[in-house]
Amino acid sequence: MHPYLTKLGIRPDVQFFFQPYFNSDSIGNLVFNYHDSFEHFGFAFHRAPDSEYLWLAGNTNFHQVRQVFICGSAMDAICFLNFNYSHFRHTHNLIFLSTGIKPNGEQVRWINETLNDKSFILVFADDLLGRVCDLKVAAGIRRLPITVSITGEQVVVTFRLRVFTFSFDLFSLNAFEKASGFRFNIRTMKPKNAVTYFSLLNKKIFNNQS
Repeated sequence: MHPYLTKLGIRPDVQFFFQPYFNSDSIGNLVFNYHDSFEHFGFAFHRAPDSEYLWLAGNTNFHQVRQVFICGSAMDAICFLNFNYSHFRHTHNLIFLSTGIKPNGEQVRWINETLNDKSFILVFADDLLGRVCDLKVAAGIRRLPITVSITGEQVVVTFRLRVFTFSFDLFSLNAFEKASGFRFNIRTMKPKNAVTYFSLLNKKIFNNQS
């Protein structure tokens, strides 16, 4: 049990699951290792890295894994499971990955080589950047080339020799699937009334203190 996570209201079962996958620095801040960089969390700050590699938590006997959760930070992975533990309490067949702030081709290549036959759930932020990550990672997992760019007030997607445009507020993986007629068969899970599960937890704490 880590005092910071306990103060945030992270349930003991969730702390027990994630405990082997982080360390603490000399003043007690949480440190998550991405091999080439670190994610840091303290009560005064939270920094996720721009890493070539992934942070990983869960069953590393990969043939036993059934579901893979891909997140934008380790802290969001912890908060996600805290809110959804009743649905995913059989943690022995789960693995959580964090890309850091920007998913890249090396990360997706590792996922395809190591976890290609698994069920995926994307847990990126419910903002424009997070929705772009949803689409790019889903396409990467399915080994389909795609380009996504921002032009003025529109998201422009080139896929299978076709160009699709969306306004910022209407763009999502689901909206793209409907427009293109192609299903990636990869779920996304977003928090209600918050951008990330980490911000949802902070919002809940603030409301309880008010």
